[in-house]
Amino acid sequence: MAALSTEFGDLVQIKKQLIYVITLCKERGLVHSVKWASELAFALDPLPINQLPPSPPFTEEDAQDLDALGLAKSYFDLKEYDRAAYFLRGCRSQKAYFLYMYSRYLSGEKKKDDETVDSLGPLEKGQVRNEALRELRVELSKKHQAGELDGFTLYLYGVVLRKLDLLKEAVDVFVEATHALPLHWGAWLELCNLITNIEMLKALSLPDCWIRDFFLAHMYTELQMIKEALQKYQSLIDAGFSKSTYIISQIAVAYHNIRDIDQALSLFNELRGQDPYRIENMDTFSNLLYVRSMKPELSYLAHNLVEIDKYRVETCCVIGNYYSLRSQHEKAALYFQRR
Repeated sequence: MAALSTEFGDLVQIKKQLIYVITLCKERGLVHSVKWASELAFALDPLPINQLPPSPPFTEEDAQDLDALGLAKSYFDLKEYDRAAYFLRGCRSQKAYFLYMYSRYLSGEKKKDDETVDSLGPLEKGQVRNEALRELRVELSKKHQAGELDGFTLYLYGVVLRKLDLLKEAVDVFVEATHALPLHWGAWLELCNLITNIEMLKALSLPDCWIRDFFLAHMYTELQMIKEALQKYQSLIDAGFSKSTYIISQIAVAYHNIRDIDQALSLFNELRGQDPYRIENMDTFSNLLYVRSMKPELSYLAHNLVEIDKYRVETCCVIGNYYSLRSQHEKAALYFQRR
């Protein structure tokens, strides 16, 4: 198996890059990318003040858009997406343009979700669409052809294409996004969802960046190449990420996938010890507890997650497993339907 990127020899530089991209993603409301990068940064040693990275570049266009962007971002954070987009019309900076387009996309997603809730049955729900997608595609396509999209707007363009089921075009754009901004995990993760076999993975022309190793480890797990995934994650641990809860969770999922229940349970318990309010991946943990008929442990997990966030998809799955283990199948089915 190929060795890790040589960039892992300088963890201080990787830490600086993580802090830098966290700032960029925060400014654009990309909360999941912020979370991923923050978890990795937390696993590395803190930097002294004289080694912290400088702030991102600030252009004249950024200065002109500063007030509108600040106002719009406040509305965006409150999930008032139409309102945010309204005040970003006419802004010229790359940052403002991304937030303008992203606000319109999320507004369409929110309206789609609201309409789905109001739909009467599964047939109607399956027909609900984000009405903003086609218009966004037309506008982003023109900018793309003119070479005016940065790494973040390329990522958004790829998301729009994927939502419209234009999967081949989406893959090409996401690959382009990883080259334009290799540090943005969101683009890599979107690629993971579109790669269906090892041949397709090998055919990709990806940037030579340390994040590529995290991407490959994730892809190996998705493609059920568990031996390769575990080797890659162990290499990342040895390279300096031994404290990463993200890696621990990924290894636990990998062991779950090959039905090594003892190893998976041990790692999930370790994960719970380090991050007791974590909900992500706890549905997988509950599957293992169910298989082992560990009723007290599953009961504790279910009650704990209800106290944290009772309506999360993972919580509903855990409760469903709990009721199923108690042979209360009607209640179990009710919670599984809420996923």
